[in-house]
Amino acid sequence: MPGVSANPCDRLTAGEVKFDVGDSARVTFATAAAYGSTAVLLTSCVQDGDESYRQEWQRTGFAGRNGFAPRGRMWENTLFSPTGSFTVTEALGRENPGTELKYYQVNEQSRWGGEKGRTYNQYFEGEGGRADENLWRYMQSGLYEQAAVINWNRPPDMPVTQGASFAIFLHAGNAETWGCISTDLATVTKFLKTAVPGDRMVMGIQDDVFLTSTARSDALMLERAAEEAAVEKRAAEQRAAAQRDAEDAAAVSDWEPYAVGAFSLTLFVMYVTAKLRGGRARPEQSPRTADAQEPAIR
Repeated sequence: MPGVSANPCDRLTAGEVKFDVGDSARVTFATAAAYGSTAVLLTSCVQDGDESYRQEWQRTGFAGRNGFAPRGRMWENTLFSPTGSFTVTEALGRENPGTELKYYQVNEQSRWGGEKGRTYNQYFEGEGGRADENLWRYMQSGLYEQAAVINWNRPPDMPVTQGASFAIFLHAGNAETWGCISTDLATVTKFLKTAVPGDRMVMGIQDDVFLTSTARSDALMLERAAEEAAVEKRAAEQRAAAQRDAEDAAAVSDWEPYAVGAFSLTLFVMYVTAKLRGGRARPEQSPRTADAQEPAIR
C-alpha cells in the first residue's frame, strides 16, 4: 500500500515503533498513509523466540470514515478511529471460533453501552437506550459476525471517559466505519483464533506509528535476506548431492543384470574348457590300457 511501511514486524523488532507494546507476544498493526485516509494495512506480528517479531499475515482493511484521529480529537460522532497501542481482551459474535479472549455470544438482548452511565463502552444485556448499540442487529447484518474489542477508552488500558467514543472493534464488513477497523471475515476469524488476552493493536497513520529513520530495520532486512540466501544455498547443495547419489545408484542398478550375465558366461566358459581338456586326456591313456590287457585276451 503506497505511503505505508510494508514491514511493520521488522520495524517493531528494530525499535522503530513509537508506541509501547509491553511484553505482548502478538502485535497487529493497522496503519494508514496520512490523516483523512481510510484505507489501512493490517499486519500481524508474532514474537519469534526472543525479542524479534516475524510476520504472520497481512491484509487490507478500513478505518473510520474520517481516518485516524489527530491527538485530542477522538470523541463520539467524529467518525475517527483512535491512534495508539491498545490491548485486546474481549470478543463477540455469533459463535466462539476458538479464541482465548473472553467471548460474548451475541443474542437478541446483547447491547454495547453508548448511553452515559455505568454501562458506557461495556457489554451488557437488556433493552438498552437509543445510543446503545444493538449487537444482534449488527451481527445479523454481517458486521459483527465476529469482532474483537479494542480497548480504547476502557480498562485495562485507561479509565472510561464519558463521551470519548465507544464500541471500537476489529470486525468484518471490509468497508469504512464509524471508528472501528474493518476487514474481511476470514481475517477477523484468523485474528481471534490466535488471540490471547494482552495481545495488542497498534493503530494510526504512518508518521504517528513509526520513526522516520528506517536504518535499523533496513539493516535487519538485509541480514535476514542473507540468512535466507545461505539456508537456500545449503538446501540446494543438499538437493544436488541427493540427486547425484540417486543417479549413481540408478547407474549401478542398470548395469547389475549385465554384470550377473557376464559372470555366468565366464563360469560357463570355464566349465566347457575344463570338459574339453578332460576329454583330450582320456584317449591318450586308452592304448596303454588295451596293451596291458591284450595278453589276457590271447
